Amino acid sequence: MSNITETILKVDSREKHGTSLSKKLRSQGRIPAVFYGKDILKHYSVDDSKFRALMRSSGGTLSLIELEEDSGDKELALLKDIQIDSVKDNILHLDFVQVTRGQTLETKIPLELVGESIGVKSMGGILEFHQSEILVRCRPSQLPKGLELDISGLDLGDSLQIRDLPVIEGVEYVADPEGNVVTCVSSASGRAGAEDEADEGSSEEPSTEDDDSVTPDSDSNDEGSE
Repeated sequence: MSNITETILKVDSREKHGTSLSKKLRSQGRIPAVFYGKDILKHYSVDDSKFRALMRSSGGTLSLIELEEDSGDKELALLKDIQIDSVKDNILHLDFVQVTRGQTLETKIPLELVGESIGVKSMGGILEFHQSEILVRCRPSQLPKGLELDISGLDLGDSLQIRDLPVIEGVEYVADPEGNVVTCVSSASGRAGAEDEADEGSSEEPSTEDDDSVTPDSDSNDEGSE
């Protein structure tokens, strides 16, 4: 699996910030943004249409990104948070956190399930997806764009855990290795089908035939002598 390619996003620096100025920026088609680290805090604005295009081209998994300021300076960052107005589908604010090259970082990356579970295909089960993002620890240059987990062998009642994720050089999974990622469970229709089969089986049991033999009457009349 290839490592993530650094993506460049042009940003404009802004000295002033606040609610009214943020609203003005949004009305102009720009997104207010903040970039911060241990000893740094910068305020930016980002072109809304360009940011959305960048998200689409990355498949919605934009994580490690290089911010290019209008002065030409560049900062390596992680996209930490996106605030969205879900009603109007407006991006309200972006949070970027500083990344130092060569230093270890922790971030979540998306997980994709591949293959078809045998429990779903043959037994009518359904999948319970416990974790769609996985927390990893690695250096920026080793950060994967995403993870893939093969579920082809997942049978009904089985689970795949953090320890079942692919081994990637330089990447450590932070969560408990025993933590469940995905489980194949019985569906309502699958349980109903199993019950129907059980009912059919019980109805096919052989019945006991009636015994037509006559049992002699033990009370016989003795003939008396005169």
